[in-house]
Amino acid sequence: MVRSLDLIKVGGECLGALAEGGIEVDMISDFNEAERIVTSMGKNEMTAKLSGRYNDFTEESGFWLFMREHGEYVTGIATRYDVVGQESMADYMIRTMRRHYPNPSGETLLDFTTALPPSFHGRMAYIGELFVRPDRRGSRQKLRYLMFLLHSCIATKWQVDWIYAMMRDRDVKAGFATNYGFTTQLPGVARWAKPAPPGRDDSEWLVAISASHLSHMMAHYARSLERL
Repeated sequence: MVRSLDLIKVGGECLGALAEGGIEVDMISDFNEAERIVTSMGKNEMTAKLSGRYNDFTEESGFWLFMREHGEYVTGIATRYDVVGQESMADYMIRTMRRHYPNPSGETLLDFTTALPPSFHGRMAYIGELFVRPDRRGSRQKLRYLMFLLHSCIATKWQVDWIYAMMRDRDVKAGFATNYGFTTQLPGVARWAKPAPPGRDDSEWLVAISASHLSHMMAHYARSLERL
């Protein structure tokens, strides 16, 4: 279990560092409002897994974090919380993706890897929909602060076993998964029926961090905030 003081220290350092750069952070639990905001920022598509049109989110099951600069929203990211229990992630993903992305063939996700750690189930926080307004892109450090703040918020709000995301091949190769604190990174985890849903393909990576790794990471950075 992550120590609350570590989360406070790391989250506070991230908020402070962003504030020094003129950035404020908002948490929004209304997914429909959040989608209106990211649409106004220039985001044209939403994945079904984090869309208010396909899910009945409450403030207990998900939220968005937004960065505001000079009063304008410039970056957004969402997370949802699910208690998967002992169901295998392969079965869970195949079942839920079939509902989120109906395919005329009746199949959506043909296969999902079983090469994940045996403990990859239970209380899961999924992260997605990271979007930066096109004219405000370029700062990896700001995104790192946002992601570590998100990890802190998730661990404060829910007692999670894992935090995970699906990432594009080029982004992982560019080092973003490591920059965001994900210690498990596995390529080619999904095989989609053709045509694949928009934004999905067989090259996607699953990236994740376990509760034990998160606890260690937060304790490490709480002792040495300058390393964030």
